[in-house]
Amino acid sequence: MILAIFLHTIEFNFITITSILLTNIIGIYLSVIGFAIGLSFDAPTIDAAGTPILFIIATFIIPWKHLLPANSFIDFFTNVQKLFPTYYLYDDLDHLSVSHLGLLFVTAIITLLPWLSFIYRKLIKSSRR
Repeated sequence: MILAIFLHTIEFNFITITSILLTNIIGIYLSVIGFAIGLSFDAPTIDAAGTPILFIIATFIIPWKHLLPANSFIDFFTNVQKLFPTYYLYDDLDHLSVSHLGLLFVTAIITLLPWLSFIYRKLIKSSRR
């Protein structure tokens, strides 16, 4: 990023700063989900399931409608992807805009609530022992 700024291949402006911040927010979002998974399974299970979990999460990052011709399955899966914040992050970063910022945060909060409640219950349960 620093090299690109010095070579003047990207501009360091509001969109760049916002893109960096949004990418960090999605990193925190995925870390919370990873932490919840780490609390629920032992290390060998997580080691064995790590790659499949990564592939499943990756299917929700890039909207399929950008990659494949439209049909009923692609339209359905795109609608499922719209339930998760990574869909809006990719769309905003792809168009260098922040037009879906509200939807990104709403979907992030809604989809994180079950994970956060699971973490809370797990930590309370372990502190009572």
